[in-house]
Amino acid sequence: MNAGAPRRRRAFTLLELLIVVTIVGVLAGLVVPAVFEALHVAHRTACASNLRQLGIAVSLYLKDNHGLFFPIRMPDDPKTPEDEGKLWYFGYETGTSWSGTAEGRRVLDKSRAKLFPYTDDYEGIEICPAFDYFGSYKAKFRGKWWTYGINKVLSPDLYASRTERCCNLTEIRASDASRTIVMADAAQVNTFQPPASRSNPLIEEWHYVQPQGARFRDYPHVHFRHRGQANVLFADWHVEAVEPAPESLDTRLPQAMIGGVDETQVLYWPHASR
Repeated sequence: MNAGAPRRRRAFTLLELLIVVTIVGVLAGLVVPAVFEALHVAHRTACASNLRQLGIAVSLYLKDNHGLFFPIRMPDDPKTPEDEGKLWYFGYETGTSWSGTAEGRRVLDKSRAKLFPYTDDYEGIEICPAFDYFGSYKAKFRGKWWTYGINKVLSPDLYASRTERCCNLTEIRASDASRTIVMADAAQVNTFQPPASRSNPLIEEWHYVQPQGARFRDYPHVHFRHRGQANVLFADWHVEAVEPAPESLDTRLPQAMIGGVDETQVLYWPHASR
């Protein structure tokens, strides 16, 4: 044997490689589900925290406004041309769809949102980390804008109907506060604004939730995006995860998990205001 000859390295055999690959696959099968579960829990927890902070902001707003909830949308100022914008509770919209601005190109000034002065992190808590901005998503404004829906019974749209009125916190009896919805995870299935269509339903962010059947042909808006559950902020300011009511999911895009809550368990209408 030549002592000066280089020593040949022994290569892995095919069997050894198969064993290594199998071990890695088993470890991945154990680790990956745990990682996804941890991510899901983190998203759900962050979302609940967002709603709690929004609840603090709402309560501060109510103290400054004699307990009166803000409307979803303000009536137009007669001195302001319609195409100059719309004042929603979540911000001031310019380049509206009414003036021909395409979906996804509309501009939103969040600094004019009703809750903006009442939180230091408005542009951090208005977006749920579990909202899927990929796949079947359709943009409405430029960038992410709002993923939680206010209870439309408490905060009606005064632009659409000036005969309605905003609810006062005093109308919610103490016994009902823990069951009356203030805000919830929200989204909408869109089939009527391009690029969405009946044959191509898409999901978009949404800004209110309301009782099922509240308006003819209106679709549900509660988004059960946390593995079949939705986080809900109630009028006693606690946050709780709820499940959809049976057979309430929007059939146009059922995998999006947008539906209605069980209205025998939670309230939209405070009993005192009926």
